[in-house]
Amino acid sequence: MKRIQYILAVLIFISGGVFSQDVTLEQKGELEQIYSNLEYNTIAFEDLKNKWFLNDPGFVREIFNRFAVQNAFRIDGREAGLDAVMQRAQEVFDGNIIIDLRKRYYDDEIEYFAFVSSDEIDEIKPKPLFDPIVDGFHLKSIIGNRIYEKLQEQGYFFSNLTKDVFETKTGYAFDVKLHLQEPEVLFWSTTSQNRNKYLMSFFGKWGLSRIFLPGWYFPEYIAGARLTYFDALGDNEKNYNYSIAAGLGLTATTPFESEVPNVPLYKSGQSFYFKVSGDMFKSFTDDMEGLFLDLEGFVTIDEYSRKDIGLKRDTEFYSVRNAFSVHVVYKNLFNFFDFGNFKVGGGFASHDINKYRLRTTAAKLLDISENTDQFDRFEHLLLFDFGIENKGGLIQHDLTVDFGFNPIGGYGFMGVKMNAMLSSSFGVDVKFYDSFGLEGDYPWRTAPMIVFSPVLRINY
Repeated sequence: MKRIQYILAVLIFISGGVFSQDVTLEQKGELEQIYSNLEYNTIAFEDLKNKWFLNDPGFVREIFNRFAVQNAFRIDGREAGLDAVMQRAQEVFDGNIIIDLRKRYYDDEIEYFAFVSSDEIDEIKPKPLFDPIVDGFHLKSIIGNRIYEKLQEQGYFFSNLTKDVFETKTGYAFDVKLHLQEPEVLFWSTTSQNRNKYLMSFFGKWGLSRIFLPGWYFPEYIAGARLTYFDALGDNEKNYNYSIAAGLGLTATTPFESEVPNVPLYKSGQSFYFKVSGDMFKSFTDDMEGLFLDLEGFVTIDEYSRKDIGLKRDTEFYSVRNAFSVHVVYKNLFNFFDFGNFKVGGGFASHDINKYRLRTTAAKLLDISENTDQFDRFEHLLLFDFGIENKGGLIQHDLTVDFGFNPIGGYGFMGVKMNAMLSSSFGVDVKFYDSFGLEGDYPWRTAPMIVFSPVLRINY
């Protein structure tokens, strides 16, 4: 609707220029009145519109610079002089200018934008330093789509001025995700202005797909806690600044017992899991926003005895005691035909392979690995993945294709992960993995795997 209004307004101004080269102030006023009448009138909801001050100094500088580059400053309809712009630029340097913003009532478009002095923050109607922008599409043409969308999302420091027609109190919010492979219970303290942004959760995790210790055979289940920080809480739970997780690996039963290798893979000690993740590059520049870094892995901190493993016969088995991965993914490379945002990632993963002999007559495990050097026991993988992710609208989905390849051993893994949710409440999670080149004596199942899990998310 707004685009049609904008086109009509442009045609009106063009036709005015064709029939008369000199448009009087009276004619200009009439044209502005016609254009304003095209807008749906929401005067009865004026006090309920979303209003706020943008007071993030760095972001104000960036937007001010866009206006300067586009020569978009106007005073009383005329181009602002260089002296006036330079004077305001000095105030921007000093942090004395903020931005007054207001959204339309019936959608998310910005209908009012104005640079104002920070001294005006307590005024009912702050006086603009330049002519305000009263059309969201005009504003978008000046500052660009990326910055305009960031203004809409309010992912920065701001002061909320929206009228609150009901009582709000600081309280607790909970987010429970019931998922067979990755359950999570999340809670945080928040206010109506979303000022508290540290989120705490308890989670479970079956298998480590990034290092291709396949969940369909890796006999370990991880349970731990995660701390996540948001600079602004939004609808997309993956748009966090950073996240720190830690947990313990628990012995899990092995599914599909009929498909195990001749020499099985067992857990040989208590392991400690860790993960650090975040949009860490945007601290240097906004151009790198959406480039996420993940560091994930586990280390085994002790060794089980024969009694701990629970086997009652002499057995030889493999064990992975240490693993880690480094992965970088760019989540918003481009929009793929409105189906979602295309993402691409890559990295490096490594894990060791140890071989043990368990005897019923001995209390401790006997290390019979061919490589006596601990570092020579590691297998290395190059990682690559790409996919499409959409977190808006009625249906949210995340489709990712994974590859992992060992250039020395000549083997690798490939897989597809798909998660689809309806209104972020009900959905399914499907994972399919297969291997290639595993012809040696590796402790992996070579048959393909498909895992299906329903997902139920309860948020209150």
